[in-house]
Amino acid sequence: MAKWDTKTFIQYSKSQCPAHVVNVMEDLVQFTIAESDLVAWGRGDETGMITYKARSDEGPLPLFNITTDGQIKFYINYLREKGVAKEILRDYQLKIESTFLLDLDVEVYPHDVGHQVDDLFHTQNQVDKFKHAIQGVTARLHQ
Repeated sequence: MAKWDTKTFIQYSKSQCPAHVVNVMEDLVQFTIAESDLVAWGRGDETGMITYKARSDEGPLPLFNITTDGQIKFYINYLREKGVAKEILRDYQLKIESTFLLDLDVEVYPHDVGHQVDDLFHTQNQVDKFKHAIQGVTARLHQ
C-alpha cells in the first residue's frame, strides 16, 4: 500500500502548514489528480509529495510538485535538460514569472528549487493563472 494519497497528503499538510496554505495545496492536489496525465506520489516517510506529470514525446515529464511542508517546485530547468522545445519552455517560464514575479532565467535560476507556497500564492487569481499555465504547457507537450 502506498503511503501517500490525497487524504494522507492533506492530513500531513494540515499539521505542518497554516490553513490558507493548505487550501491552496488542496486545490492544486485536486487539479493535479484531475488534469495531469500521470500523478506521482512521493515515497518519503517524513514529507509527502505529489508531482504533476504531462505526456510528451520524451515520455512523462514533471511540470511541478508540491510537498506536505508547503513547498512547490517548478521543473523549468529539468525541462531544459530534457530538450523540450524552446517555445514551450519560454511560455511556461513567462507565465510563472509574471504570475509570481520571479526571475527564472537560467543564469539566475540554474537549479530547480522549492518555493514556499505561502510566498507565491496570495490570491485565488494566482492559483487560477498557475493552473491555466500548466494546462497550456500540458496541451503543447501533447502536440
